Amino acid sequence: MKNIGKLEYYLLALIAITLFNTFLGEQFASTALVSVLIALTVTYKGFIVIDHFMELKGANKNLRFLMRLYFVIFPSLIIVSAFY
Repeated sequence: MKNIGKLEYYLLALIAITLFNTFLGEQFASTALVSVLIALTVTYKGFIVIDHFMELKGANKNLRFLMRLYFVIFPSLIIVSAFY
């Protein structure tokens, strides 16, 4: 059996979170709660992609900060729009 590396675990986690978000969208009637949960998981998934798949963990701190800021601002906009 082939050893599974760290990136494969992160990829499986991203897939599991995506399936969880799909489940939330199908099962819950509260759109505000679902929007907040999905926005939070999108932020987490973005941080995983930035740090591990784009390999920005050791890159220029300003570039990493701007990429992380992107995944904070847009999910925050999703949360704000859920309450209007």
